[in-house]
Amino acid sequence: MSRRRKTSENNDAQRLLNVTDVADLLSISQSLVYQLVESGKIPFLRIGNGRGSIRFQSADVTAYLDSCRVEKVEPKSPSIRLRLKHVRLKND
Repeated sequence: MSRRRKTSENNDAQRLLNVTDVADLLSISQSLVYQLVESGKIPFLRIGNGRGSIRFQSADVTAYLDSCRVEKVEPKSPSIRLRLKHVRLKND
């Protein structure tokens, strides 16, 4: 592999993502990305003066995505219908 290609791959891995990039990557809305940021579920960087701009490292986005993985969903137990003796329905 050439040195130029290695440098390019390192730059892509270290490139910071903006809210739009993350929303596109996760196939969610930008407002949901902001909700994830506000709830602390996805790490972010704030760059610039004042409030600055929100940026994400691709490794953090990948880690968040891995944390969302659900391997197996347990089936719901059958609901038990309680009969209330003091309540009478027309069908009873």
